[in-house]
Amino acid sequence: MSHAPRLPVLPSVFARPAACPTSGRGPGSWVFAECTSRLLPALALALVIGAALYPSTAGAASVKELATQLKTSDDFRVRMQAALGLGASGDSAAVKPLCAALADTNVSVRVAAAAALGKLGKQSGLPCLKAVVAKETAPSVKAQVEKSISALENASSSGSAPAAPPPPGPDAKFYVAIQVTNKTSRPAAEVDAIVRAAMQDKLLAKKGYAVAPKGETTAQGGQIVKSKKLKGFLLIAAVEAPGYQGGDLSQVVRVTMWTYPDKAPQGEFAPKLTQSSTPQTDVQGENVLMKLCAENAIETFLKVAASM
Repeated sequence: MSHAPRLPVLPSVFARPAACPTSGRGPGSWVFAECTSRLLPALALALVIGAALYPSTAGAASVKELATQLKTSDDFRVRMQAALGLGASGDSAAVKPLCAALADTNVSVRVAAAAALGKLGKQSGLPCLKAVVAKETAPSVKAQVEKSISALENASSSGSAPAAPPPPGPDAKFYVAIQVTNKTSRPAAEVDAIVRAAMQDKLLAKKGYAVAPKGETTAQGGQIVKSKKLKGFLLIAAVEAPGYQGGDLSQVVRVTMWTYPDKAPQGEFAPKLTQSSTPQTDVQGENVLMKLCAENAIETFLKVAASM
């Protein structure tokens, strides 16, 4: 049987739980936010932290070897070390054994597996993390699972909010305000950024179109439309919850078209796109489909607006 490598002892961290730091951050470090009197066992958490600070001891092993150690070793310290090595591997093949380790009988191994999935950064690790978060009873494990879910979901976002659009230029004829309604279970700011950026970029690429900045009031918009003699429109994009059915992912963005600032309804268009062979949650796929649906809606809007 293989033996766990010798790791540094960190007794001061566990001497007085109430004074323990809430997190540790640094290059290559792993973050364990929970530090309470409900210690993992102390030695186990010390080994997890030590292994993360000194990953080279596990780095020499292949993903296959680490996966075998994680699954078969009788020593929980070896399993923790293997989990951390898999998390640092950058290999998608590490996701499956790490997901399986979320059911390990040892709390410390489950913490290490959850942290490793976050460190690995693969979106394919999200489904298993979300599957265990509701039924996990150990506070330390649950906290780390939630952190890894958050890290992966944030990493999957297509980017930050789009830059504020420029004011209407001398060639502007149309002025378009955008409103995004989030009907998914994902953060509203994340969905708004994806859809707003796609719609805004598509509109600004068309000559004669200007876009209202986010947060503009109806009164402010009305003043701009009137002073510059523009034709105003409001587009309300309702992002429906993604559908997973029959192994496919489908996405609908329902856009209603209104005059602006008086808000008289003009029409509705709801492009629906499907990504095949997607049996499990694929956040990146959802992002792509949201963006494409928003762009398709703008293409339809441009044709309608030009005919009015």
